[in-house]
Amino acid sequence: MRRSPGWRALVALAVLFMAQRARADALAAKADAFLSAIHARHLSPQGLFLYNVDLRTIGGELASGAYPAMADGPTFNGLFAGAACAHAEATSGEERARALADAAAGLSGLELLMDVTGVRGLLARTARRAPPVGPDQSDWHAGSGRFAGWFWRGDVSQDQYANGLVPAVGLCRRLFAERSRRLVVDAEAHLVTHRFQLVDPDGKRTTYGDLSPTSGLGWNGIGQLTGYAIVALAAALDPNDAQSTALRDRLRDRDRMVSRARFTNARIFGITDYSNDLMSFDLYRVLLPLALETGDPAEADLRAGLWRSWLRVRDDHNPYFALVFCELEPESCPARLLAEVHDALADFPAEKRKIGGSAELAALPRRWLPARKREDEARELVPMRLRPATSFEWKSSPYRVTDVVDPSTEYTGLDYLVAYWLYDALCRTRGDCPR
Repeated sequence: MRRSPGWRALVALAVLFMAQRARADALAAKADAFLSAIHARHLSPQGLFLYNVDLRTIGGELASGAYPAMADGPTFNGLFAGAACAHAEATSGEERARALADAAAGLSGLELLMDVTGVRGLLARTARRAPPVGPDQSDWHAGSGRFAGWFWRGDVSQDQYANGLVPAVGLCRRLFAERSRRLVVDAEAHLVTHRFQLVDPDGKRTTYGDLSPTSGLGWNGIGQLTGYAIVALAAALDPNDAQSTALRDRLRDRDRMVSRARFTNARIFGITDYSNDLMSFDLYRVLLPLALETGDPAEADLRAGLWRSWLRVRDDHNPYFALVFCELEPESCPARLLAEVHDALADFPAEKRKIGGSAELAALPRRWLPARKREDEARELVPMRLRPATSFEWKSSPYRVTDVVDPSTEYTGLDYLVAYWLYDALCRTRGDCPR
């Protein structure tokens, strides 16, 4: 039987479609595996996100409440809640229902970390139902009232608000309006009471808790943007509160907190603080859409700050930063950038334990100048598949080569999830994504 001339083309298209579907299924399967591990070992019954666990002891710790004593609990709780809310808004049916449940759990943990301190609007770095361990317990406090028997770690920093509270409130404010409003209104009250300082129960400002217009002698753009974001969100979520709106306008117009905050990081001879880059993109992801919705004149400065941040980091080929940029500036996001993101997610290591032992990683040429903490770095970007396990890839150096072997330590795949869910949401609205 003679086939029509186009049959080979149809077969080729079918094969291509099946290959693309297989790649998409592989990305989704990796996300499902990471999420299953989070629910099995990294989420307490109260919703606390345990991003760094010892596999030998975590079962007993989850049962007893003697959770790992971590430093960045609000960051991970907030990112988990915010990413799940964004995922819920982009999906439907059972997938949406699961995302809403994850968001609710993440918000519960964040609420606990705020309430346990007994100080309105102050977040704890972590909390556990057992006394702290280790020689240095100076930052630990005992809970009281309904939190009797709990212990919480103080000295919270701007990071936990920029990467945790702001994304959670900014991305969940439509789905969990009242819970989001309460979190940010309390945070604003703390800043107003303490002149935009984060203050522990002893009355002392935390080490990195200056969110005022003069933070870092006016050079700490992250601190200023974080303070502005809290007030702007409070004004948006409580529109009848004229004081919040007036305060937002004063911070923008008189104190110029946004226009002076375009500079959010520095890079000198290749040395930089990648954590600042994560904070800036998490802040812009919330602040720019908020400004557009509310008619905030800060929109122009926020967009200029986004572009400045993007031009500084784009050569690092960070998939999450690229996706935030594509979400906020879709007309400036070419298909090749999304293809690059897809390939990075495909190469993202499925193993989040410190297994070490990569001969290929050890053989990479080193820079002559070490990184910020005097650690060796590769001369070129380390391929994604070779990067050592870290608590959150998007705030870690893409040049790192330090490969500690400790297979009992397991991080989570939340870094992959926040990027993959955003990639999936973007691709639902575009026809040029590799799938």
